[in-house]
Amino acid sequence: MTTENYKPTGANHTVGAIPAPSTLLDDAPDRRIVNGTDASILDYPFMVSLRGSTGGHSCGGSILSELWVLTAAHCVSSTTPYLQTIQVGRTNVSREADDSVYGIARVIIHPQYDSRTSHINDIALLKLATPLTFSESVSPVRLPQPLFEVEDDLDDLGVTLIGWGLTATGGSAPTTLQRVDYYVVPNEECNAIHTSTIYPSHICAAIPGGGKGQCSGDSGGPLLHHGVQVGIVSWSIKPCAVAPYPGVLTKVSHHIEFIQEHTEIAH
Repeated sequence: MTTENYKPTGANHTVGAIPAPSTLLDDAPDRRIVNGTDASILDYPFMVSLRGSTGGHSCGGSILSELWVLTAAHCVSSTTPYLQTIQVGRTNVSREADDSVYGIARVIIHPQYDSRTSHINDIALLKLATPLTFSESVSPVRLPQPLFEVEDDLDDLGVTLIGWGLTATGGSAPTTLQRVDYYVVPNEECNAIHTSTIYPSHICAAIPGGGKGQCSGDSGGPLLHHGVQVGIVSWSIKPCAVAPYPGVLTKVSHHIEFIQEHTEIAH
């Protein structure tokens, strides 16, 4: 496995000619949104921005409950409670320290997370220092049933990715929440394209021809299927969204037990 272009990420943009994830997609409409399409936090009230020590956006995440947030393991470390915060309820992220910003009390990284093995189990839980107050712009995400597989239904592979990631490798970082609509690539096909192994606990997404997908800053953010979070942005080949390489995400349905064990969230 080579690793020079194998980096954790996050979502949006580029060019290329990715082969269709399945023959079904050959005639699919091109819903290309190069540089992203503006989205509102009112449509995605579970979306959070994980901020660095200076208040700048670093990764995405999603609200699980008043005290818990879901993100990618590679976005956090043992220093997170001291150096990082989250911002909730905002369409436009900022460096300001207002009532939308919450401290982090505890980080739980999946014990089998392995950055050297295709970033397998790239998932982490953040316990907040103070509970969130739910509102129309702050509320929990819906989780899938254990072991749910989007790719089982070839007639319904459409997914949506949201985040504040770069619009291209080396590009600008939007302050307004962005969204892209594209498709799940079945794992067998994704594994045939990537040199790094794609495991059952991964989920891949792309659009025929490339040109949209995850990029730096989208890591940790949610991939949605009919409003249910099915993926967590993990890694991609650079430049972002280049064909023929789908973005690779952590499959949430394979980690429901991990989430419930530590958060006691009923499902």
